[in-house]
Amino acid sequence: MNNAINIKKWFYWVTSLHILLWTALPALFRNDLPLDPMEGATWGNQLEWGYDKNPFMNAWLTELGYKIGGTSGWAIYLLSQISVALCFWAIWRLGNKFLKPIHALVAVFLLEGILYFTIYTDAFNDNIIELGLWALMILSFYSALKQQKIRDWVALGIFAALAMMTKYFVAVLMLPMFLFLLRKENRASFAKPGPYIGLLVFIAIITPHVIWLTKHGFITVLYAINRTSYPPPTWLDHIVQPLNFAGAQFVLLILPLCLFTLFYLGKRSEHYRDFKYPIASYDKIFLLYMGVGPLLVTVFLSMLNGITLYASWGQPLLSLSGLLLVCYLQPDITRPKFYRFMIAIAAITLVLSIGYVTHIYRAGHHSKANFPGRELSARINKEWQQRYGTPLHYIAGERWLAGNVSFYSPLRTAVYIDWNPALSPWINAAKLRKSGGVFVWRYRDSARTLPAVVVQRFPQLQDTHIDTFAWKHDKKTTNLKIGIAFLPPTTDSKPAKKLPG
Repeated sequence: MNNAINIKKWFYWVTSLHILLWTALPALFRNDLPLDPMEGATWGNQLEWGYDKNPFMNAWLTELGYKIGGTSGWAIYLLSQISVALCFWAIWRLGNKFLKPIHALVAVFLLEGILYFTIYTDAFNDNIIELGLWALMILSFYSALKQQKIRDWVALGIFAALAMMTKYFVAVLMLPMFLFLLRKENRASFAKPGPYIGLLVFIAIITPHVIWLTKHGFITVLYAINRTSYPPPTWLDHIVQPLNFAGAQFVLLILPLCLFTLFYLGKRSEHYRDFKYPIASYDKIFLLYMGVGPLLVTVFLSMLNGITLYASWGQPLLSLSGLLLVCYLQPDITRPKFYRFMIAIAAITLVLSIGYVTHIYRAGHHSKANFPGRELSARINKEWQQRYGTPLHYIAGERWLAGNVSFYSPLRTAVYIDWNPALSPWINAAKLRKSGGVFVWRYRDSARTLPAVVVQRFPQLQDTHIDTFAWKHDKKTTNLKIGIAFLPPTTDSKPAKKLPG
């Protein structure tokens, strides 16, 4: 079992099955994309160096998924699993640098027990992209410190920049990295060119986004600040917020901890001492800095400022949890125990898969998985074509609704997010009025009509009405009510060719 070739087969087979399963389930059973990838697709339709909530990586990759897989969404789900697989691979490679191969393999497979790596990966977003980049940063940092090769420092610069262009949250990893670099045994690195070349690479990659930020009033930074500070923190938030966040991460570790205890059940190997071998204190300390440091930084910042923390932000924080367990405890891994461990993982995966599908079917109108986005887009495009005979270039309205109409439209219309030019800098109001467009909103008691400010800005809006749509898998037949208004084109144009579908 300790044969490296067999262990490689185990890694690649299990990882491949993971990719296949968690790509297929959402692709087959979701009627609509989750909220985050739909938002990413809305942004990615207009390639910019930044957007109102995030830098550009999320949007660009989501658009790549759309170009490959179209409206089926399978390629977007696949991108999530590729990021997870990159995380697994990087951690496996890192573990093999100071652990026995079987221990490194178990450290990776323990992550299958963390929901961040399974059912929470259907919504391709910045947190999931961070999984792969986060682990690659740690691997390249370790290699750079150990070998002092310029290529490793360059790789670190690339991965760190791409991670920063995914989400600024990666700063909580970069701070422990810098502190570890300041340790006595690492200070010699400052006398070599590698760190400085890596820094230049990092700066070169993020510069276009920084320029974009200055031109757009640092909107992405302000969004991050506003989201973490609203509502304004009370003195109690300095205690409650970090405790809630840390507690949520610990809860997600319960299942892998249970899996880990399987190696302590049953008869101990006669050669157990062979499995217990010294690991350099340098490597143990490195894992503490990289595996625990970011969590401590996050919790400390929340304690200091009382900022609001969302549990999902911790998705990359648990990436090294398996390595930490295996490295510090070095369990007795016999062939029967390993097989029992893998059977337990298979059983957990089966339960999670059934639970995932069951939730979609039973949730009805309580889940965006059952949102009738395709039907909404088809009806709006058909009515627009019947009225004006020209392509629909613009859809304006609430981020989720308008995003659905755009994503499933034959020609991918530009989205005027929340009718707000600051959120949609790609929208030219004059071109919008000339080409016309459709305005949509969710009809509720609190929103029976378009906002007055929108009507004042676009007095030419006409034929306002309410359409109803059936939710997928909704046994209660709860109808979705959507308000629709048309902004007719202001110039005559030749009838467009008939659109597909």
